[in-house]
Amino acid sequence: MPDAPANPLTRRSFLRTAAAATLTATSQAQNTAESYDLIISGGTVIDPYNEINKTADVAITDGKIVRVADTLPPDHATRVLDAKGLYVSPGWIDLHAHVFFGSSSNAVHPDKDAGVHAGVTTVADPGGFRASEFHEFRRTIIDKSVTRVRGFVNVAAYRNKPGTPMQGDWELFDQQLTIKTIAQNKDVLKGVKVLSSNRHAGNLGIMPTKLAVQAARETGTHVVAHIGMAPPLIQEVLNLLGPGDIVTHCFKGYPMGIFHFNGHPVSEAWKALERGIRFDLGHGQGSFAWEAGRDAKKHNFPLHSLSTDIHQGNVKGPIWTYGRTMAKFLHLGYSLADVVRTATLGPAELIDEGKDLGSLSPGTVADLTLFRVVDQKTTLTDSLGNSETGDRDVQPAHCIRAGQVISDMKTPPPA
Repeated sequence: MPDAPANPLTRRSFLRTAAAATLTATSQAQNTAESYDLIISGGTVIDPYNEINKTADVAITDGKIVRVADTLPPDHATRVLDAKGLYVSPGWIDLHAHVFFGSSSNAVHPDKDAGVHAGVTTVADPGGFRASEFHEFRRTIIDKSVTRVRGFVNVAAYRNKPGTPMQGDWELFDQQLTIKTIAQNKDVLKGVKVLSSNRHAGNLGIMPTKLAVQAARETGTHVVAHIGMAPPLIQEVLNLLGPGDIVTHCFKGYPMGIFHFNGHPVSEAWKALERGIRFDLGHGQGSFAWEAGRDAKKHNFPLHSLSTDIHQGNVKGPIWTYGRTMAKFLHLGYSLADVVRTATLGPAELIDEGKDLGSLSPGTVADLTLFRVVDQKTTLTDSLGNSETGDRDVQPAHCIRAGQVISDMKTPPPA
């Protein structure tokens, strides 16, 4: 994988540039009735929220989208970004990225590895930090990253000792602290993460899941339930969840996922869908199997959010980048429009920011991803080490975060 940019964009330089651009735009607006900071010209715009899939121009001023039109006059913009041959979508959103960089040994850099330099404008860290660590997470990651960072606090309020289950000891829990932390930081915290598997819950079984549900209900937020090897059974976990809750690692291979040995989804998964529970990929190092992906497509079981579960163990394969994960679903036969939906509007809706972060509607923040679909033989590997050769790769060309263009993109090798 190519080295990260030698001088990656920092939050300080990003804000300085944004402030300067705002002043310039204000001056220009006084002289021209219809002037823009930036026009993205001639790209194929895919915006599921507004049902747009056509060649169009996008105008940005003061870090906001102000207009989407078939054509816009280039002389009305301070800068024109040529997007011919590229696709233009709302900024990609990865709801499963471990980015507590510098504090967690497994975390990746929020900008260079998981975020804007990979075409992703928003990431959410699901449980990589505890309530007892949230102040540090906010100070070092949320407040300093160019990439927008959201989070789901770990249901265990304290970090476990090495070699012990992450949520397997009563001493790790402090419901009052966890609930208070979520309630006081709902601008960035979207709920609570629980590891509903024997490896992580140990002898506590289903109890951490019940505690997570309690914390989410008390705060009006969401549960993200990691599923894995029983106990607890996936059926037990699904039956505890309610509208707006999220199941991650949903396309794990049997017996850890939502599919029976014969490939049919368990009946509780269909019932969960009817209750408004949503399903997130969470590819990771052990949580996506080609077989499960094909079973889901065969039985029309939906995927609402495409996420990587990127961390130090998979950033150099099999994940590589968010775009490479998108390419796997093109390989499975999903349309590009459907893949873009699961990368933009789908995850934005799961964190209650559908229009704001998952659309190109005028007045919303100018977070966009410009990307190409490259016709090339590409090795695509699932979490079980099974590799298949795809015909296409998805590669970001530019990432626009609050109106600022970032063009140093990370591109993994094709094989």
